[in-house]
Amino acid sequence: MSAQFISPLVNQLITAIYQGPLEHQPWHGFLELLRQTMQANYATLLLRPPKVGDAGLILNAVVASENIREIYKHSYFELDPFVNLPAGKVVTLAQFMPREALFETEYYQEYMKPVGVFHNMGADMVAADGLNARLRITRPTGCDDFSSQEIELCQLLLPHLQQSIVLHSQLKRTEREREFYADAIDQLAMGTVILDDQAKVLNTNKAARQLLAANDRLRVKAGRLYVGERSEDKAFRQVLEQVLQAHRSSEPGFVKAFRIGASEAANSLGLLLRPLPLVDSSEGKENPSVAIFISDPNQRRQVPAQILADLFGFTPAEAALALLLANGLTLDEASEELEVSRNTAKSHLSSVFSKTGLTRQTKLIQLILKSVAPFAN
Repeated sequence: MSAQFISPLVNQLITAIYQGPLEHQPWHGFLELLRQTMQANYATLLLRPPKVGDAGLILNAVVASENIREIYKHSYFELDPFVNLPAGKVVTLAQFMPREALFETEYYQEYMKPVGVFHNMGADMVAADGLNARLRITRPTGCDDFSSQEIELCQLLLPHLQQSIVLHSQLKRTEREREFYADAIDQLAMGTVILDDQAKVLNTNKAARQLLAANDRLRVKAGRLYVGERSEDKAFRQVLEQVLQAHRSSEPGFVKAFRIGASEAANSLGLLLRPLPLVDSSEGKENPSVAIFISDPNQRRQVPAQILADLFGFTPAEAALALLLANGLTLDEASEELEVSRNTAKSHLSSVFSKTGLTRQTKLIQLILKSVAPFAN
């Protein structure tokens, strides 16, 4: 059997395709390389084609004019005749429709001709999972149309591009989910710090960054997390090593707790350390290994008054009082912060009790903190 070889150029194009999802401007390197290879003036990937009410997501190797691109996204896409191509098949505009018919279209006269587009080669990528992307490569008047060899090369690249787009979609979906859950933890005023296998900080959420900025009992130096006084930090290191060992031994159920400022429980910081599952990857010791959850009893939770009104029927004044009480203030402290008399605060509290069916302030605190309200900020 004769050996099959991939030319250096094809290998470079395929590599650029799979590098695309990791670029700041996805597939810019591939589109530019494809444009140069095809001696084209434009190479465009419509990751989400425009439609009425949605400008779509259009990626270009070269942008002749931002105004022209916006005009297409908002107007001319409806006139574009080079759409709804056979799924997964590379065709040229000349194969798709007669030149004479093209010249008569408003799209050619008002859009293609002014931007210097005459020849067009493309493919539509459609899949059952919702994929609907388009690749378009163009040349100006005076150039030859795309050859059969160029169509064949583009056809060869197409499955790789489609797979890369699917991977990009999955990465973005995972990233959005991670951001959503991280935001939910933020709303609970819970700081999270992710460490690698060498106990170096990989990531911190918003609440943790606020704690690091405002609390001298937490600090990051040379990429490592330090806590409390020297003796406390030494004890913390011992606990952390136990959790890291549990990570290496694949014991995700192992959990340890640690408190900073043990002599002042009301003002201490509570830490919960747990190992993260081992990840099969080539990143080695930079893999996430330990999650640290940090709770500050003095950090208030914020909830929009309208959310409490929707959940419990509170007025804005009642919602403000209930939230202060849920954050640990006494009735006198809450009335002072709200700048109302104690009698007014008592009246609001009485109404809150009536609307919730409760009679004790501790139960009210539990009701609010255990509800969905803290996630709404």
